[in-house]
Amino acid sequence: MLKYLYLNNFRNYENLEFKPDEKFIIFTGANGTGKSNLLESIYYLGTGYSFRQARDDNLVRFGSGYFAISGIVTCTGVDYKIDVLYQKEKKRKTIKINNKRVLPGVCSSYLPVVIFSPQDLLLIKGAPSGRRRFLDLLVNQLKPQHSKDLHYYNAVLLQRNKLLRGAKTTEADLFPWEQQLSSIGARIWKRRISVFSQLIDCSSELFASLSRGRILRGEYRSKIKGIKENNDLEGFQKLFLDALQKGRPTDKKVKFTTIGPHRDDFQLYLNDHEARLYASQGEQRLITLALKMGQCQLLSLEKRTEPVLLLDDVFSELDEKHRVLVLDGVKKGSQVLATTTASFKEEYGRRKALTSHITMVYPKNF
Repeated sequence: MLKYLYLNNFRNYENLEFKPDEKFIIFTGANGTGKSNLLESIYYLGTGYSFRQARDDNLVRFGSGYFAISGIVTCTGVDYKIDVLYQKEKKRKTIKINNKRVLPGVCSSYLPVVIFSPQDLLLIKGAPSGRRRFLDLLVNQLKPQHSKDLHYYNAVLLQRNKLLRGAKTTEADLFPWEQQLSSIGARIWKRRISVFSQLIDCSSELFASLSRGRILRGEYRSKIKGIKENNDLEGFQKLFLDALQKGRPTDKKVKFTTIGPHRDDFQLYLNDHEARLYASQGEQRLITLALKMGQCQLLSLEKRTEPVLLLDDVFSELDEKHRVLVLDGVKKGSQVLATTTASFKEEYGRRKALTSHITMVYPKNF
């Protein structure tokens, strides 16, 4: 739960203090006033990156050389202070929890967030990197060690790729890095495949209720054959190490590592047809809604804490039935922060100004 937020030179905000004083707040105002930027900063605090997939340089307020986000969050009854600082010239991001420096992914276990936005359709029809990021975020939120393994995996991957670009690199040079990659990669795979299976189980039930019984199915895909959920870590590691060794000629030719968790993807199927190719835009929206609600359910069940729900201008895209599904999180105790350009009558709820252009509305019915 978010208790306090301070922004300095983030997007259009030079300085902003925000203290959520209710569980459900709607931010209203015209387009371009910074409503989505506010949700983006909260998402960044809980994940270490933007849900818009924006580069950190683009988040720095025009004319400034840095941005800073600070927040106080409550997790399992304990308060934690999270600080983010990005320095544009040095391309350096620093994240601290209670003044101790941590990797970006660690924040997700202190401030679990789930975003609903018009960009969610990219989960279905976008690049594999977006689906990997979504899955890794959920794994991070459930299993904090995952972020450290991803960090170390990428560091080792960088070293192997560097060797692949060398004209005199031998197989003996590559082998120690491949051993490390396969060891770390096995742990990443084991967690990803397990969490993905749980996510699809939750999401398929939700999707069936939303779509009058249609079937949603998911499949984790890797270029390495033989990977299954019931493989043990040694099995994962052996498959990966063998594949790396067999792939050396190709990797040396293209000068990068062509197989591994960094190249994986997952596919979603609607009634056994690939959703990316055959589902309508409306069906794709329902699938992404089911995935995000599945994410909420897993966090609630596994972490025994309700995530912060960020609803970025999604009311206009959902009918009444699907709005109820999203807002049902409020009744379970979730903190919900939403944006919209819609105006509300006075009797809808009390209101208070956040900035000269953004008003906070506190609905009476929730």
